[in-house]
Amino acid sequence: MQPLFFILDPNKRVYWLYLLSALILSIWLYGALIFKKQHWINSSSFVDLVWIFVNQGGTKLLLVPMLAMQISCILWLNQIIKQLFGEGHWFYVNDSYLSLGFAFALFVSHDFSKYLLHLALHKMPFLWRFHAVHHSATSMTPLTLYRIHPVEFTINALRGLIVNVLLSVFFIYLFKNKITVFDLLGVNLFVFLFDVAGSNLRHSHIWLGFGKWERFFISPAQHQIHHSAKIKHFNQNFGSTLAIWDALFNSLLLSKNEQVKVFGFDQKLKNRQTLKQQWSGIVY
Repeated sequence: MQPLFFILDPNKRVYWLYLLSALILSIWLYGALIFKKQHWINSSSFVDLVWIFVNQGGTKLLLVPMLAMQISCILWLNQIIKQLFGEGHWFYVNDSYLSLGFAFALFVSHDFSKYLLHLALHKMPFLWRFHAVHHSATSMTPLTLYRIHPVEFTINALRGLIVNVLLSVFFIYLFKNKITVFDLLGVNLFVFLFDVAGSNLRHSHIWLGFGKWERFFISPAQHQIHHSAKIKHFNQNFGSTLAIWDALFNSLLLSKNEQVKVFGFDQKLKNRQTLKQQWSGIVY
């Protein structure tokens, strides 16, 4: 039953405040059109829901070991760096500034690593077969975020662990005052602001572009382009929050002159909407 409490967890994209802000934006943009039944109740959205509960088992199995591994790796690497380069602790800044700086560095590092992993998930055939589960959604709701194969789920968890460990060791070594467990595991201010700004609309039928700001931040419309079944939209907009990585690697597509009518990647496979059909990955 744990997924039912995601709505109370600000670390989850479906936290009630993020959903409320998305709802307000949706009604403001499209009115009653957002409540059309076919967008919310269909075979694709049912599979989204099934994957949430399946992955909760994996979360419970991975969470405690990965937290313990994270702390152990931080302490171990910190000792090695001290032996190689001395005690460190060269700088002291106000605790509030340190927390803010760490939060920003963590946000940017995670965002860039997510971009690189997302790129690999599309470009490497072995990884794509599992990421294709996410892209098999033919109707998108905020729950589509959790339509993730356990293989991708595990790889992404390892990515997060590596980023957390390396950045924590860097800050612990450089600064006299310490980052706290809350700094590392609490709600990131920058992620919070983006989620409040309508990130739940990324997986939805609500078309919301950011205009010129799309050169800096990925809009819901840009992510919907990423999920488009149209061939010209394939391999575009891999970014999670920041658009600068797509700009650097030439995969940025602005939403101004684009239109998405169908989600998914291959209409021949549009009926692959059961857990059994998707469990071993999708190959075509």
